[in-house]
Amino acid sequence: MILFRAFLEGTSFAIETLPGQSFEKTLPINVKDIKITAPISDILKFPMGTVFCTDGYDFPEEDHLHIRKENVTAMYYGDDVFPLSGPESTPMVDFLIDYMIDHSEFGVDKAKEMATKYEPYGYTFDWDAKFAMPTAGEPLPAGTNLKRTIAANYPVPTKEECGFHIEPDIWYLLVRNVLRGENTLLIGPTGSGKTELLNHLAKAMSKELHIQDMGTVQDAQSALLGVHRIGKSGHSEFEFAPFVSHVKSNGIVLLDELNRAPLAANNILFPCLDNRRYLPVDVACEECDRQVPVGDETVFFATANLGSEYSGTNAIDRALLDRFFPIELSYPNEADEVNILMIRTGVEEKAAEAIVKVSNEIRKQYKDQELSTPVSVRHTLQTAGLVVDGFELTNAIQSVIMPLFEDGIGTSERSKVLSIIAAF
Repeated sequence: MILFRAFLEGTSFAIETLPGQSFEKTLPINVKDIKITAPISDILKFPMGTVFCTDGYDFPEEDHLHIRKENVTAMYYGDDVFPLSGPESTPMVDFLIDYMIDHSEFGVDKAKEMATKYEPYGYTFDWDAKFAMPTAGEPLPAGTNLKRTIAANYPVPTKEECGFHIEPDIWYLLVRNVLRGENTLLIGPTGSGKTELLNHLAKAMSKELHIQDMGTVQDAQSALLGVHRIGKSGHSEFEFAPFVSHVKSNGIVLLDELNRAPLAANNILFPCLDNRRYLPVDVACEECDRQVPVGDETVFFATANLGSEYSGTNAIDRALLDRFFPIELSYPNEADEVNILMIRTGVEEKAAEAIVKVSNEIRKQYKDQELSTPVSVRHTLQTAGLVVDGFELTNAIQSVIMPLFEDGIGTSERSKVLSIIAAF
């Protein structure tokens, strides 16, 4: 099946398929450029902008999609649905609901609303049955679309809810990895929201988040396993580190800034992160467990800032890296970052746009190796906060951004940054 709509392009009648749909064949060109023909007289009975569904289409030529007259059904226009009848209409409504769940411009709430509107015409939609979450450790029923099930049960937090933009596919992937027990490494520049994202993930999935700051680990054994102490009896007793209880917790364990950890931590972490699923505590006393089992539902995440500008970091050991599913995060796009600044600080749109434009130009020059460091979202939020507190825009930008760069003789980084600020 496919969904399509009719619209006016200037004074001409045109048809387009809704984005993100797959066809029975691989198209040789972009779907936006494909020629589409359809029974115009039947389609024009409905208002322009009506969304139709059909399973009656073919490809007379590689770059030509023809929608046949049979089975073309008008689904909705704006917020109004068209009356449907007969069992043959149910698969089309199911297809529409699934499409809305899969595409962030509609979302779960819109899909539920649409399903409700079809109920007076005999359509029933058992939301709980269709999108029931799988039981941990059990195989998925045949035909289950896990991503769609995740979208229905764990909708992406909005900017109003969490204060920053989360890419839907990234969110669904994170939820999926928790459900699958997949170790996940979040890679991205500082200030891109890695730790904050996991806080929202843990809250959404009702799991406790335990953060182990790997950057502060000096002695891996004492930080991750524990230490021997002399007890009241005068004998040596082993005191387990908090990390031991974390791995047993059935929650989310975050190895924060993993690439700042000493190499000695790797051998301790390896059996936790592979199919052995235990923490080796060989240094414990004879009466203690030497192998602490990892909780059945404990899942490990790690974060890393990779780049030459991050001092004190190490290249992540390949054997350790292979035990993680890597996900790369980046800065939000311009429109999303502007919205973030407005929501979290209350800064006016014009000022937010100027702050983001300056920051994006600095990020671009950093990527082109013309500057030594980028500007993080933390810095743009700090700048917006100064503006809200009454500081003049240019002074606010300079106050936050200039200290990030070194001065020097000749063409210094600061002079480049000043030129960028002056341009906006």
